[in-house]
Amino acid sequence: MISYSLSRPYTRSLYQAIRADIENGTYPEGSRLPSKRQFALDLNLSLSTVENALSLLEEEGYIECLERKGAFVLPGNLRSGSRSDFIFHPLEEDLAIQDPEFPASLWFKTMRLVMSRDREMLCQMSPAPGSARLRNSIARYLHQQRGMNVQPEQIVIASGSRQLYEILARLFQGDFHVAIESPSFAPIEAIYARSGAQIEKLPMDEEGISVQALKESQASFLHVSPFSSYPSQVITSPTRRKLYLEWIARRPGYLIEDDYNSEFFQNGPMLQTLYALDRQEKVIYLNTFSKSISPSVRLGYMVLPFSLLETYEKTARAMACTVTMLEQYTLAEFMENGSFERLIARRRRHQSAAG
Repeated sequence: MISYSLSRPYTRSLYQAIRADIENGTYPEGSRLPSKRQFALDLNLSLSTVENALSLLEEEGYIECLERKGAFVLPGNLRSGSRSDFIFHPLEEDLAIQDPEFPASLWFKTMRLVMSRDREMLCQMSPAPGSARLRNSIARYLHQQRGMNVQPEQIVIASGSRQLYEILARLFQGDFHVAIESPSFAPIEAIYARSGAQIEKLPMDEEGISVQALKESQASFLHVSPFSSYPSQVITSPTRRKLYLEWIARRPGYLIEDDYNSEFFQNGPMLQTLYALDRQEKVIYLNTFSKSISPSVRLGYMVLPFSLLETYEKTARAMACTVTMLEQYTLAEFMENGSFERLIARRRRHQSAAG
């Protein structure tokens, strides 16, 4: 008599039970399974349930059903060890990391508002460069708070800095000879190298990239973090930042300004970005919200010069934006209602007091 402990849905449960017996050798290769009627009678199932389970097994290559002869076990399905030997080993529970400055209740209140008010927009896939609403919000913020003349169409949204590097690698693929700081944030070199870029690593001194190394470099592009290079923590001096702009003005490529920390690296008024100082439209500006809001907000953006928009359309627009519309709309609302600026001000006060 056939004896299985089945649960709903019975078709799936019976299929799994027979499959396990085939894999552990209970039903050897070439053997004939019990009849459909026997399965139905012994397990108190309908014939259609049994037929559906056998049909699944046949589709996956476990059995062959021959008319008027029955179902036979096909070769190649014996597994070493039975499925009953499997022991589940759960991972340790996630650790809750408290950020006393992050207004979690306000963030989730904003998210609930967006879910209620903008639900029709949230069900859509994000456009490749990101939602128009968030790009508008970021452009306004950069103009009003950072002195950067940016149009929303220049902004591309991505899920953090790594995806921004991947977009840049796609944008310049085949002609990407780039100089980077040494040492630098490891994913920069890794992602660029994976794309086939030619990389020059330029040593740092206390003011930024070495003047001599920069002068001798044959690169066309320069990737820098002028306000707080990682992991060296070097802050580029005003003189050296001016030199970066003069250097890139004579090259065919672009300066990539990786600006993850400029809002917090010093007290007092924020210094102008290289993008704001540039007069040649030779700077690509990158930033993320991981430090300004929370590391859990995996969202970054870059500002492309107008001269690169057509190239982006042809080469990198195919890389879909993986940030959900819910997260983009929540951040846009957070910026539009003033919460983002208040959070930055609070973090800067806290940093000033701690210093």
